[in-house]
Amino acid sequence: MSQQFFQNPHEMQDHLPRKFRFAPFVVLIALVSYAVIVIAMLTAPDTAQAKGSAPTAKVAIDTSNSTPWTLPSMPAKCTDVQISAGAVASCVISKYTDATKTGWGTPPFPIAADGTLNPGWKSNGWAYSGSPALKDWEAALWKNADKVGTIRAGALQAPPAALALFEGFLGEIQANGYRITDAIGYNYRCTSNTRKDCVGLTRASLSNHAWGLAIDFNVGANPEKRYVPTAESPTTACGVPMATNIPQWVVQTAEKWGLLWGGYGWSGGCVSPVTVKSNVIRDPMHFEFRGTVEEAVKIASVNGVSVKRYCSNVIEAGATIRKCTWQDRPQAGWRTSVPLQGPAGATSALVNITLTGANEAGYVTAESCGGNVTGDRAWSNGNVAVGATVANLAVVPLDEWGRFCLYNSSPMHIIVDAQGFFMPSRLADNKATMFTPLSPTRVLDTRSAGGKVVALNENGVVVAHAPAGSVAMLSNITVTGTNGAGYLTADSCENLQAGEQTRSNINYGNDDSVANLAVVPMGVVGDKPGFCTLANASLNQIIDVQGVFAPSPVGQWGYSPAVPTRLIDTRKCTDNCADVFKAGAVIKMSAPAGASAVLINLTLTDAKAAGYATADKCSALVPGPQSQSNANVTVGRSVANLAVVPVDADGSFCIYTSSATRVLVDVQGTFSPSGDLRFIPVSSVRRFDSRGMAN
Repeated sequence: MSQQFFQNPHEMQDHLPRKFRFAPFVVLIALVSYAVIVIAMLTAPDTAQAKGSAPTAKVAIDTSNSTPWTLPSMPAKCTDVQISAGAVASCVISKYTDATKTGWGTPPFPIAADGTLNPGWKSNGWAYSGSPALKDWEAALWKNADKVGTIRAGALQAPPAALALFEGFLGEIQANGYRITDAIGYNYRCTSNTRKDCVGLTRASLSNHAWGLAIDFNVGANPEKRYVPTAESPTTACGVPMATNIPQWVVQTAEKWGLLWGGYGWSGGCVSPVTVKSNVIRDPMHFEFRGTVEEAVKIASVNGVSVKRYCSNVIEAGATIRKCTWQDRPQAGWRTSVPLQGPAGATSALVNITLTGANEAGYVTAESCGGNVTGDRAWSNGNVAVGATVANLAVVPLDEWGRFCLYNSSPMHIIVDAQGFFMPSRLADNKATMFTPLSPTRVLDTRSAGGKVVALNENGVVVAHAPAGSVAMLSNITVTGTNGAGYLTADSCENLQAGEQTRSNINYGNDDSVANLAVVPMGVVGDKPGFCTLANASLNQIIDVQGVFAPSPVGQWGYSPAVPTRLIDTRKCTDNCADVFKAGAVIKMSAPAGASAVLINLTLTDAKAAGYATADKCSALVPGPQSQSNANVTVGRSVANLAVVPVDADGSFCIYTSSATRVLVDVQGTFSPSGDLRFIPVSSVRRFDSRGMAN
């Protein structure tokens, strides 16, 4: 609400010249519509349980005297300390007058600069609610999900934090005996002491009702009225008894919920019955909130109502801003800033990105936080379906603050576990590692070696052919035949303890098959080199070792990041399409110049049957089924997995698909003897989890 302290938001009309007028019969229809609206809000029985009727806040309000408060005295204004603490039961919030400056947003406005009505606006004579131009504005408002005393579900409409205040207030006063016969809240209009149709006005004249920050009830018994001195009170209008059925305890309850009462009077009001005023407009039907979004959340919390809001640092136009939503997860189109706390000088990081809680199918893209990037991305680092939980490894660029950004195409939760960091050779010490490929070797398949692993027990994985000095193992881990949904964590046996874990490498559903690449710190299994895994559900696991990270001279190839580029998308195939969309297809691609191995994100989708994909240099792929895999896919599911793929001398590599499947390949970087970045592996550590950030 943009009027000054105690301006009148209701019935007083001025006589500004109109650029257009509403016919008298339209006004009559409007009045009838108002009556229909307020009556329709009251369909529940008197005995309905009021939401908010039992707040936990300990505020002593005497509700025994229901005599109308016709000559009120206003409490002191709330201090900043009281407001920030949410303890406002003994004061009034009147510090703020402009809702656009307190976090409630800026609505569109119906009147053009020349005084005409903008397109997309329609009026019933006193409000523009429901206009096409207000579609997005009104979609952001919430409605009460349950009855609030006599007020039916869905009748109250307000921003979520303000709705909590109104629900709490209206529920509490009805539970304590005050009867509500009519009520109305959100209405898009200007203040009634200007013009409700907003003609000749600016956005500054909008009523708080236009934001859903005000409510009127029991209109007939509590009329808005201008008072002047009378014979009983000849010196001041403030001494004239007000027409109202509202007792003092109802007003005190409103103030406990942070709401300002119009009965104190507009345009300066009456501090007490002896305040000298030649006239005053009192509006006892009206209660409004004049605080910030954060203050509304705090006041609701003090009164025992939790209002969830998700806030995170996002990057827009190259700047870091704090963005919030009334949902509990990052929203579509956000570029969430993820700090990784890596070693000084690190320019890239190896992270495991887990996606869950998607409201609709979508993807994420890991990218630099620089620049003004907008719209859909041309590559991805993970795909998720509604109700699914998936994880995918990625190498991400870091800026000077050690952070990267995650763009998500739909609302979803995001979890990030750091597994290692890349830094220039000039900054790396002699413990920094390089990559050495190994012939892909299946080192474990529990389907033929003792059966499923036991939930929450460590499972040793021996890698007998690991070169001496290996620090971390590049392993593709597949789980299948899962007994329930859960996760798997891989680490050195020394760092992995039995029991629930705080980080993960793979997430799966019941009776699922899923794979993910991992760089696992090496240790010993007994007296042999290897690492350990732990799953929180019984399952089979298959582990294919593809290479190791070790200091030079065992480590041979450094890493070179590349601008993420989509090499192939067979969904858009135009030539030889039958050859790439069939069981046993081999798809050949060219790696960036100079690559000894290419780091790719491999996405499989639109599978005709359950199957897998294997990525390798073309000369190493044999006809028919392969002995190892990089990704597994089922019908109706899209999966993504990172892979480090050796390149043939001619610069090519290949993807084999065991079933007819669409294939997308995004290159992220290369390994080669000339690659300058060195890798510092770390035991997996969780650096970001949006699931715990709503408050």
